[in-house]
Amino acid sequence: MRTFTVYQKSPPTEYTAEGRANPPDQPQFQGVVFDDGSVAVCWLTAFPSISVWGSLEALKRVHGHPEYGTAWVWADADDDQRALRLTDSGTVPAGATAE
Repeated sequence: MRTFTVYQKSPPTEYTAEGRANPPDQPQFQGVVFDDGSVAVCWLTAFPSISVWGSLEALKRVHGHPEYGTAWVWADADDDQRALRLTDSGTVPAGATAE
């Protein structure tokens, strides 16, 4: 089982104004990938909810948003992996990787 936190470096301004997205320094959602590949996500925005996905790939296809600078922080990443991650991210925490 792996856990992650997702940030968006540049969410649309109207989304943050409406509460549909958090500012870049705050996580958008957290999740867990279970051993069978299924994923549970807890949204941390003004409209909190929990969703379940059949796979990480399915979640990323819908909520990956590379155009928003989406960054994934994996809780089990070691220091070497973190060093290779997004380094010019501004407010996105160290250890994040754009995917």
